[in-house]
Amino acid sequence: MQKSKRKELGLSCMLNTEVGALLAVIRRPPESNPGFYHLHEESCDASILQSLKSLRALLFNPQQEWRMVDPSVYLAPFLDVIQSDDIPAAATAVALQSILKILRLGIFDEKTPGAKDVINSAVTAITGCRLEKTNPIAEDAVMMRILQVLTAIMRHRCSFLLTDHSACTVVNTCFQVVQQSASRGDLLQRSARYTMYELIQIIYSRLPDIEVKDWENSESDTEDNSMDSGYGIRSAIDIFHFLCSLLNVVDIMETDGLTVHIADENTQVFALYLINSAIELSEDSIGKHPKLLRMIQDDLFHH
Repeated sequence: MQKSKRKELGLSCMLNTEVGALLAVIRRPPESNPGFYHLHEESCDASILQSLKSLRALLFNPQQEWRMVDPSVYLAPFLDVIQSDDIPAAATAVALQSILKILRLGIFDEKTPGAKDVINSAVTAITGCRLEKTNPIAEDAVMMRILQVLTAIMRHRCSFLLTDHSACTVVNTCFQVVQQSASRGDLLQRSARYTMYELIQIIYSRLPDIEVKDWENSESDTEDNSMDSGYGIRSAIDIFHFLCSLLNVVDIMETDGLTVHIADENTQVFALYLINSAIELSEDSIGKHPKLLRMIQDDLFHH
């Protein structure tokens, strides 16, 4: 068997294993009702089960090599699972793990048909993940997987195809996990903070290679809305503005009937750490982007 055919067969086997594992978890009856197998399966969205079964049916009969297959064919069923209200947290975690594996294996690249649409759709699905109310441990496990998948998306070779909106959404979602993890386990919070730092590194390390746009030299907020070049200076500006806004975060406390605003030093220190990283990675290229430079001179130094 040729090496290329073995590789294609290996990918088919991997996808088949992931589909099988996910179907097994979805079909597994709740621990409180171990005898109601069929009832539990019927309570799930039939279209989700059907899409997974349909994917399994075509895995070993691809019409072409996997690199040239639209990634939505094998990613969409997993993305549907994490957006469903009827899926248990355990299945959501398995679906996220499957997506993570697909991204890390690099089955598709920037030359694959549909790569841009699917990488942006993945961001939309993962940041809009519907999490079933369950025990804190299961919720933490899902949020850890979300952090891992978001990082994998930004590190993927197709990440430059992400829109500015998608890049900002990834960072915003990660920061939401940072905030939510404050009342949870220390491991989740440390992981969320490290992921946030990684995302900032990835985004701002691209800045030296980003061309200056005409709209940057204008006082107007209207920018070039071209979607062909992927994320760039617009998201870098918006994210930097967001980081600067964190320097104003305060905790509201009630003392003797009075409302007292106290600076949230933990958030401020974390924001400064991220801002410092963004500036270091941007190097001298900050001076080439007037709006970003003005933000540093005005917004940042103002604080």
